[in-house]
Amino acid sequence: MKNCQKKSEKCTLKVKNLEIFKTLNDLNPSFMKDLFQFRVSNRPVRNKYKLNLEVPRINQVRYGEKSLRSLGPKIWNSLPLHIKSSENLKAFKNSIKIWNGAVCECKACKSKNSSNSLV
Repeated sequence: MKNCQKKSEKCTLKVKNLEIFKTLNDLNPSFMKDLFQFRVSNRPVRNKYKLNLEVPRINQVRYGEKSLRSLGPKIWNSLPLHIKSSENLKAFKNSIKIWNGAVCECKACKSKNSSNSLV
């Protein structure tokens, strides 16, 4: 049961990352583009952080912290640079297929992970 649950969570992360990639590369409707902004820095940034998205400040849990606007950048920023910098959708899909996934840092996933470890 635990393996199936972990598998579905990784699949969900991959699907969300796919949608973010499509949005950032103008393959989704234009209104989606408003959800994500690249992180801007006044100082030189290492390549590792170049394609990271800005994580917005959130005041509400229900409509803020659990929304795609908040979770999307956190999930995207967890991707390795070679995946984020894929040249096209096909290359991104191939790279994301073999990606093992990262641990999501949102409160919902943290509470799921802590309850699973008790079982």
